[in-house]
Formats: sequence, C-alpha cells, structure tokens
Amino acid sequence: MINCIAVDDEQAALDILVDYISETPFLNLVAATTNPMDAVGILQAQDIDLVFTDIKMPRINGLNLAQLFDRRVKFVMTTGYQDYALKGFELGVLDYLVKPFSYDRFLMAVNKMPLQMTLIDEPVAVPTPHEEYCFVKADGKGKFQKILFKDLRYIEAQKNYVALHLQEEQVSTHLSISDLEKRLPAEKFMRVHRSYIVAFDKITGIEGEQIIIDKTTKIPIGDSYAEAFFAIVQDKTLSKEREK
Repeated sequence: MINCIAVDDEQAALDILVDYISETPFLNLVAATTNPMDAVGILQAQDIDLVFTDIKMPRINGLNLAQLFDRRVKFVMTTGYQDYALKGFELGVLDYLVKPFSYDRFLMAVNKMPLQMTLIDEPVAVPTPHEEYCFVKADGKGKFQKILFKDLRYIEAQKNYVALHLQEEQVSTHLSISDLEKRLPAEKFMRVHRSYIVAFDKITGIEGEQIIIDKTTKIPIGDSYAEAFFAIVQDKTLSKEREK
C-alpha cells in the first residue's frame, strides 16, 4: 500500500484529488489539506511515500515542498501552469499533471512509482523483480486489475476500448493504446501497428507482413512500423548468434 497525502489550496481541486485517490485501491490517503504548512508537519511526523501537490500556493509551494524533503518522498505536481514542468523534473518529481487532468492520466502518474513498492495488500508473496506489472481499470468489473507483463501476449485497440490479451484471459480497458505503450518496457514490447502492441517473447514466427503470436494468432505489421520492427528483429537475431 502506498501512503500518500494531497495538498491544494483550492478546495475544488483538492476534492478531485481525494476522489481519484479513493478510487485507487493501492493508495492510502493519510491526509488531505488546503494548507501547505500542514503538509510540512505531516511529512515530518509520518511515513509518507507519495505527495500530490499543487505548485502555486501561498507561503510555501509544491516545488518548495519537494526541495525540503529531497528525494525521500516521491512527488506528483498538479497545476494549471506548464511553465513549472522543467523545474519540477529537475527536482526529480515523479510526474507533472496539468489541470484539468483525467483519472486515466492520474493513474499513469501513480504507476511510475518504483516497482519494488507493495501496491496492494495480499496474503501472498510480493512479486519477484521479474514479475513486472502495471494496474489497469478493467471495464465491466468495477475494479483495478494487476497485469503481469510476463503474461501479456499482445494488445489490440478496438472501437471504444483496448483489449489486453493475456495467457489465460482477456482484459478490456478504456485506456488508449498510446497510454499503455508508455507504461510497457520498450525492451519487451513494441508497437507494430496503429492497433497492435506485441510482446517480443511471445512471437513464434513472422510470415511476410504478419507476426505469429504463440503459433496461432496473426498480427499485421503496419507500413509505418515495419522498418523499425524488422531492424529490432535483426538486431535480436544477431545478438543471439553472438551468444552461441
């Protein structure tokens, strides 16, 4: 579970943060305040992992908070002003959200937390470093679902949603395929078509302009993606030959 606080001197903006946090099962909201000075006291007294904070606030702003607590705590900056983005990233903030931002964009920021953090309370062992994952809000289930990258075969963009094809099931979400592409490790996954992302380790063959996944599923290779895809395939092939 990730312990977090929310800070914004505008109550309406703070309410949105509180609502988003409450919808996210692996976030534990320790405190929400419109007074940044209260946040200083909370950060000094309690074990906080993540801070959602506005930048422009009276007396002490979000950037000041990040400077005060160095990199012991992760920060996500929220503001209506894009001018602060560069300074924020120089301080090592996790992400920078420009208001108004959607819940999906909020979740993308949260998913940048280090993978070694325990995101949910489970009576099972914490995943090993090889079990990298992300969370998506599964349509029709009203819950967030952990997607282990090792189980993900390919992703398919459909009319109003995106389908994640896993080893044992299919999960649908309203996240865009571009959003999901940003979350996936580039060394393991690649966009090969405007509607498809494939896992390299699930590719069992290539026939002309089609990729074969697990010997049964055929994925088209888009014209604008073909050159980059075949270059990577060639590079991986040469690397394996060198290892022999």
